[in-house]
Amino acid sequence: MAKMTKIKFLINFLKTQKGIALSLIFFAIVFNAVFLWSEIATPTFNFNDEVLHLISTREASSVLQKSQDPTDFWLPQIGLGFPSFHYYQHFPHLFLTILNHLLPLLSLSFLFDFTRYLLLVLFPISIFLAMRRFGFDYLVSGISALISSLLSTNALYGIDYGSYIWRGSGLYTQLWAMFFLPLALAEIYHSLTKKTHLFWAILFSTIVLLSNLTYGYILFLSAILFNFLNFNKKEIISRLKISVLIFLCLGLVTSYFWIPFFLDKTYLNRSIWEASFKYDSFGIFKVLTDLFKGNLLDYGRFPSLTILFFLGIVMLIVLKRYKEENYRLLLLFTIFWLFLYFGRPTWGPLLNILPFSQYLYLHRFIGGFHLGAIMIIGAGLALIIEKAQEWRKKIPSYLFLILTIIISLAFLSPVYIERIKYYSQNSQWRLESQKAFSIEKNELSEIEKTLNDLPRGRIYIGLPSTWGNTYYYKIGFVPLYAIFPQLGFDTFGYTYHPLAFSDDIRLHFDDTKPVQYNLFNIRYVLLHKTWAPAYYYSKIKEFENYILYEVPTTGYFDLVDAPAVFYGKTSDFYYPNSKWFFSALPELKQHPILELGEKPKKTFGLPVLPFQKVDEKILSELSLIQAERGRILKEKVDLNKYLVQFEANRDCYLMLKANYHPGWQVYLDYEKVEPVMLTPGFIGIKVTPGIHQALFLYHPPSYRIPLLILGIIILFSISFYGKRRIPKTI
Repeated sequence: MAKMTKIKFLINFLKTQKGIALSLIFFAIVFNAVFLWSEIATPTFNFNDEVLHLISTREASSVLQKSQDPTDFWLPQIGLGFPSFHYYQHFPHLFLTILNHLLPLLSLSFLFDFTRYLLLVLFPISIFLAMRRFGFDYLVSGISALISSLLSTNALYGIDYGSYIWRGSGLYTQLWAMFFLPLALAEIYHSLTKKTHLFWAILFSTIVLLSNLTYGYILFLSAILFNFLNFNKKEIISRLKISVLIFLCLGLVTSYFWIPFFLDKTYLNRSIWEASFKYDSFGIFKVLTDLFKGNLLDYGRFPSLTILFFLGIVMLIVLKRYKEENYRLLLLFTIFWLFLYFGRPTWGPLLNILPFSQYLYLHRFIGGFHLGAIMIIGAGLALIIEKAQEWRKKIPSYLFLILTIIISLAFLSPVYIERIKYYSQNSQWRLESQKAFSIEKNELSEIEKTLNDLPRGRIYIGLPSTWGNTYYYKIGFVPLYAIFPQLGFDTFGYTYHPLAFSDDIRLHFDDTKPVQYNLFNIRYVLLHKTWAPAYYYSKIKEFENYILYEVPTTGYFDLVDAPAVFYGKTSDFYYPNSKWFFSALPELKQHPILELGEKPKKTFGLPVLPFQKVDEKILSELSLIQAERGRILKEKVDLNKYLVQFEANRDCYLMLKANYHPGWQVYLDYEKVEPVMLTPGFIGIKVTPGIHQALFLYHPPSYRIPLLILGIIILFSISFYGKRRIPKTI
């Protein structure tokens, strides 16, 4: 009897809005959990941007083990080295690092896959909770949650799951931002409208900002938009005051990151090789064309969600639900981000009104539009169901149920069929790669052991633009140039980020020129047995399928001359350095000093030329053969530092073949000296004749950790005192 009562209670509960909503969420979670299971069940190497994220997390873990700052360190394995956390959002990496130290039995690779899986599976809950916080009923929130993980695009880097899963783009940090963005926006809106505590708004906003800067920008502009949803002047002023308080607290909590970022932004590269659409987006014509064709929500399938999106807009307008503030929020939020997604081709110089817009990937603003579209689809479908309830009494209940099922299947079955196929292919590719690695495991381990026993140097296994993506240099679907960084080696391959100045120059690398191997310290080359080596390759060891070769270099250091000073804007950096790279100067070891700014700070008693006036004639005049400078005796590479012993025959420059950054501290014979930037963006110091030793030490700003501690204290203070209702005077 009790069992029957419970069943009856459950049936009655499932008939309610809350019951239906929870059922939809449960279905969405189970669907994701089942079809994304391979993300943790089939471990293998990564081949997209996750390579950078996994390497960064491992290096952060190593730094933390040595009691150094895991929020800012030198990452040597990618792009000739760069302190990526100095500029790049890193909360997800730090979370994994701390989790790895708390659970040492679980590998970072597993934690990486598991957190990605968990965030993807549970994203519908984030949408549901956010919609409830925005003031929507259970049905709207539940339908929005159901739709949230079903978007499909052709690699547009939005909220669709192709941005995150193994076969996709590998946007791990954006995944964290995507998960917490709806929660942060909802909490901010709730604080503005209900005048309640700020803790959750600030906490979630901090996670978003430190997970993805573009999504942090979406958060910031959306929060400003929320102030003007109510047309009452007094209410607007009240919301603006609360917004200022939120932004002030958020700025203090995250100050350890953004203060160094902006102080050193001069040394942040904007790559000329990046596709222009990333910084500029696509323009109104292409965006709207793709929207109406279904490519923004339903790429590669019947445009079910696109139809529901436009239907949702029609329902909101026809039924005049926009008169209610939370529904008005949906319309304005979605239109606002759709318009900003048009980008520079549409808005041109007007976008310069937005702070720091020149540094943003405007094409990522599709994430704001996607979030709005999800909420509009949920609201629109709920309104359709409400209207359907009004004429339900006119037909038998069983017929209404049949019609509901038929219509739902007609609209959503293409979506689920496409998603199942997409995820199944992901699982298949991942499984094939795992099997391929199990076959090649012994040889890969043998190569790894051999390299670990050799002196340090960069490894070259092709580039994506050359032979690095050919069949011979892949295991499964993963190129070798992506595998060896994950094994901890300094690899001259795909950069995975364009943050360093030399990144644009190194893409011109010509593997037929020995001088360029020395310039970049490419000491080892791994070739398939079927490929003929260059005459300057020396065989080290032969394996089952590959042969490891060595190329003569001076190591990570070299002694060079600086014949001139080139100066100019960061935006003009590529021009003189590319000219230099193709001249005779690299072979003659003539590396002009580079100064960033309108005027050089120092001339060093050398000819001084602006970037834009450097040409072949000037470089030819600087191409002088000089007397022997000396030799490198011994070098050592360690965490955040490079050590060298060398003998100089005359005055010259000691150059470290790694990217310059103001975070470098250099000591020559235990005395601190001022480094300079040398072409093509490396770091160097002036030296005199004799035997010397030098230490190049990357050190984050001394104020970074104190600011981090201050931010944590402020956050905890808000958690204790910020739960009180905001005073009416605010």
